[in-house]
Amino acid sequence: MKLCRECGKRPWPYLMALFIASFSAFLTWLTLESAGLPPHAIRWWSAGVFITVTVLLVSYMIACMRRHCGHERRFSH
Repeated sequence: MKLCRECGKRPWPYLMALFIASFSAFLTWLTLESAGLPPHAIRWWSAGVFITVTVLLVSYMIACMRRHCGHERRFSH
């Protein structure tokens, strides 16, 4: 099932995924900073965590919106 246009245009799920990914990257940066790693390693790890969490959350969110979208079924009758 494809994601309908109405569900795909809503910005809140995408913003929520970016917020959670940013928070995860911040916690990673904070933890690695207190561990005493060099700054370039901290930046790489934080960026990697941000990208990984963003990709995972967005793909999970799109799968859930496809599964629970009722707009296509409502308009097909």
